[in-house]
Amino acid sequence: MSTIKNILLQFDTDPAASSFDAVVAMDSGVDTLLQYPGVRSENLTGLVHGAMFTRSLSKLRHTAIFVGGSNIEVAEQIYQQVLASFFGPIRVSVVMDANGCNTTSVAAVESGFSGLWTLGDMVHDETKPIRALVMGGTGPVGQRIATLLLDRGCHVVLHSRSVEKAGAVADRLRLGSQNAQIESLTKTGAELNLELPRFDLVFNAGAAGVQTLDEQAMAVLTQSRGVIVDLNAVPPAGIAGIAAHDHAKPMGQRLVYGALAVGGIKMKLHRAVIHACFRANDREFNLREIAALSTNLLTTEPGAC
Repeated sequence: MSTIKNILLQFDTDPAASSFDAVVAMDSGVDTLLQYPGVRSENLTGLVHGAMFTRSLSKLRHTAIFVGGSNIEVAEQIYQQVLASFFGPIRVSVVMDANGCNTTSVAAVESGFSGLWTLGDMVHDETKPIRALVMGGTGPVGQRIATLLLDRGCHVVLHSRSVEKAGAVADRLRLGSQNAQIESLTKTGAELNLELPRFDLVFNAGAAGVQTLDEQAMAVLTQSRGVIVDLNAVPPAGIAGIAAHDHAKPMGQRLVYGALAVGGIKMKLHRAVIHACFRANDREFNLREIAALSTNLLTTEPGAC
């Protein structure tokens, strides 16, 4: 009797489907990878129906869809359209992780909290929320990090050079989380440096190759306890003095995490999500679902599906 193969359909919004997502899929134990580049709303429905109607209900868990691409906003729209194409129990599991936005955000927040626990006393008065600064907080990864931090009850501050954009994003995220404590910050230079010590967690989710905190800022920041997470792996470092491989490295009173250290967690989580897709035919993995999965799956590699 033949074994049913696990098939992953890779829906990519770019002209060429991501080789990164393809390699991770195959390393996750996918038997067959079907890549579809240039996916748009007008050509999506037929692809989804092809995934839905080619296997019996009992075998649909062996088919899954991964939505990716460099344009995260477009990929989010595609993901929602995929879900809207299903009806009743006739459906397959779906992941949205365009440009690694969701797994990276979850891994960054997990790193930050791991660092706080490593420090031992959680660095703050337990009667007050953890204060977190998200540099590049209006970008797609910054917004997702902020969302996860709000879900954990943190007081979140989004940093951006645009007052209007930062305010608009803060307002939207405030509506999306109950009892959200979120504000925006647009100070730079010496004014920003004076604000830094009050944050338990500092994340850099700014553009690759752009330094958001220089040596002077770090000299101030590292005099206070807490954790710093830099997601920029492209030189120069997004935060001065942090190397890409740094993992819970002491720097003054802080612990720091570099982009590749966070990336190791991201890769483990990415594989875990792919595994989980083939356990049932109705799993939906966007930001919060991936965060929920991470709670139990980041300490050990998941077994084969």
